[in-house]
Amino acid sequence: MKKLTMRSRVLFTILPIAIIPILLIVGFTAFSLFDRLKNQSHQFYQTIMTQIATNIDFNYSVHATHFSDISQMNTFQNIINEPQFKTAAEERGYLDTLKETPTNPSPQSIYRLSMTKFKGAFYIVEYDKKSVFRSLDYVMHSFNYSDFYIDFTKLREEPFVQKISESAEKARTGFGKPAKGILQGYDAEKLSVFVYPYFQPGKDECSKYMVLVANGDFIPNIYRGVRSIHQGTLYALDSHDNILSYNHPSNDDYYEYDDERKTYIQNGDISYVKEEEMSIFDYKRLNTNPEILKESPVRTIIENINEELDSDTRKIHEVSYGGVKYLCIAWLAPESGIKLVYFHPMVQIYKPVFTILLGIIIISFIVCGFIIFISNYLSLRINNPIKSLSEGARGISSGNYTTHIKTDGFFGEFTDLGTSFNFMAQTINEYSENLEDLVSERTRQLNEAVKELQNAYDENKHELLIAQKIQMSLIPVVYPVNDKITFSGMYKPMDALGGDLYDVYALPDNRIGILILDVCGHGVPAALITTMAKISFYSNIQKHTNVSDILFIVNNELCNAIQGSGDYFTAFFGIIDTDTMTLQYSNAGHTDIYVLHDSKQLEVLPNNGPIVGVVKDMQFGAKTIGLKKKDRIVLYTDGIIEARNVDGKLYDTPRFIDQIKSLAGINAEKFIDQIFADITEFKGERSYADDDIAILVADLL
Repeated sequence: MKKLTMRSRVLFTILPIAIIPILLIVGFTAFSLFDRLKNQSHQFYQTIMTQIATNIDFNYSVHATHFSDISQMNTFQNIINEPQFKTAAEERGYLDTLKETPTNPSPQSIYRLSMTKFKGAFYIVEYDKKSVFRSLDYVMHSFNYSDFYIDFTKLREEPFVQKISESAEKARTGFGKPAKGILQGYDAEKLSVFVYPYFQPGKDECSKYMVLVANGDFIPNIYRGVRSIHQGTLYALDSHDNILSYNHPSNDDYYEYDDERKTYIQNGDISYVKEEEMSIFDYKRLNTNPEILKESPVRTIIENINEELDSDTRKIHEVSYGGVKYLCIAWLAPESGIKLVYFHPMVQIYKPVFTILLGIIIISFIVCGFIIFISNYLSLRINNPIKSLSEGARGISSGNYTTHIKTDGFFGEFTDLGTSFNFMAQTINEYSENLEDLVSERTRQLNEAVKELQNAYDENKHELLIAQKIQMSLIPVVYPVNDKITFSGMYKPMDALGGDLYDVYALPDNRIGILILDVCGHGVPAALITTMAKISFYSNIQKHTNVSDILFIVNNELCNAIQGSGDYFTAFFGIIDTDTMTLQYSNAGHTDIYVLHDSKQLEVLPNNGPIVGVVKDMQFGAKTIGLKKKDRIVLYTDGIIEARNVDGKLYDTPRFIDQIKSLAGINAEKFIDQIFADITEFKGERSYADDDIAILVADLL
């Protein structure tokens, strides 16, 4: 048996010891991250589905209200109570007599209401009359010019229309996808319809209907702005599981979709779209085949949608189709009956883990390479080559740049090393002969480079100082004058530019608005967002009096400006009425705000709304509390309670509350000075800041 060499023994001993722990760590880390990401994605997309469903039901309710309004109009009553037309000319000119045509509409006409409130073609259909003009078994009144042909006889037989027309008690606005052939015309397969059955008093059968053929983008427009679902496929189904819309494939996709091959093609485009964080391969993993909805697991999920929504815990569903595994989430818009089924590729969810694993694998290979190198180094016979190299190095160090070593007898890498050494010695000798000129030239080049760097630094520093002055000008130094309340505040950014802001607004009728917010992050982006937020709040507080309405508008404006960037902010916004001594407020994901009453009782104003700048059309709660003389309102950002000392311990909420209570007897300005002094004392030698610090205090006199 051949005896193992020293190199082999070292290699076989070290490699298992080094590699096995790495493999165990990689496996455990991957498993934990995969499971955590799957749960977080499930919760996140459930929230998105809830918001989309809410928006769909809102639009549905708005349309239902408009139908109800039309049914109460005199013109509508005149139309449905008009006797059977005797001639085609009488029928053709009937809407003209009511001023319900585009050429001569009255101000309160159905035509004007349908054109302003609806996006689509609106009709009133009477099945108890016959059309002399069109030779049909029903009379159809059209309030729009359209290219569609509609078979209203078959439409009346549709299941969702039958269901809402069973009786006057069950009558409601229906919304659904008609069967193929009922609507004919350009893109007719993309259209859906609203149907409103009108039961005349004393009649058990419905013969009057209002029909709205909604534009093809009615549903897509509701979810088009939600960029979070672009990396998956969303299907919207009506109450009978007919497909109303889907987001892939669509005109919003970056890559072209090949209908014959049922896949996306690159067609000369870039392979990765940075704005969407998706590559051509991510697009190809998207589900674009509605047949997935007929798969047994998916059908079960859809059929149990009501049961799951009523459950406290919702299952995580995974389905496979076409060789791709998807996270499947089904949701119901209860008012409209529309079902949302979302498929998100699991690979897309696990992308961050793959990046981490790639880094770990690269490090593992580096470690293995290093171990192999050490093993080889220890096993090779290197004494003689090292001795020769050492003697040559001593010759160079003594100033003998003509030193040359003989490489006879060298082997392996040492042959190259000996050759390289001789080349180095030759190069040093050549450089030493021209050293003075070389040093002079290099010195000149370095001086020029240093000068350029200094100029660039000075310019950047000047611009940063200007930006800092602009941001600090956003912080009020003079507060509204009111004989019932005084203010004092302090702002200390962590960097030159920060992301905290507070403001005080003088309003009519002895009202004063107060605001404090904390933007995620620091630096230039955070500073820009505080500027936008200040402008938005200032603009909207002049137009509205309800804090939840103001926050709703500000959130939408900020979403339009920063959505997709990952930025957001928390905020506390309130309006103090010094006449009624009340505070109306909304806490949008911000830290608890405190009101110290004159009785030394501390009232907490907790978070009662979502953060700002993430999802549009979010609702913000509002609450009103009573105030008394000598009450103190303390607004602050989390930089105060998250300040740390040298041991890493937090300043934390209990200590802050103790300070608020103990400093109750001094004015607002001294109160803030004492708070900051206590924070400085707590931090000790840890002089740098962990976050921006902002505090605003209002004292009622």
